[in-house]
Amino acid sequence: MTQSKHSLEEDKETITSIVKEMTESFTGECSTKHWSDDALWFDIPPFASKGIKPAVKMFDKAFGSMKSCKVTILETEVTLGGGIGIVCTIQKVEVVFQNDSSKTMIVRETDCFKKFDDSWKLFHQHASVPAGGEWNGEIISN
Repeated sequence: MTQSKHSLEEDKETITSIVKEMTESFTGECSTKHWSDDALWFDIPPFASKGIKPAVKMFDKAFGSMKSCKVTILETEVTLGGGIGIVCTIQKVEVVFQNDSSKTMIVRETDCFKKFDDSWKLFHQHASVPAGGEWNGEIISN
């Protein structure tokens, strides 16, 4: 049985809302609220974790070094099917650190979700900053 267009649109809205909510969080607990217990995370710094506890600790450490962190989603692409949802975003991240220094980055993030009993849970997140120079966030096609 195929999923109805209405149901697909609802699922798309749900997982994109979760991604937006994660960009607005400022604690490890809020950032991982929709994660599965065994979520695998590849972060921008040289860090990877399996499970929620190490991710919460790392998020809290990172957020603790910041006065503010504003994330603007510039591009979003969603793929759904078979109980899996993938949200790929290009994000502009503007950070002000506790010492008043600041940094702006263009970040690529892929959030992978699986539907468990009518609830979407993130099972993998991969964030990266392109290496080798500046990038304006443009996606080339064809």
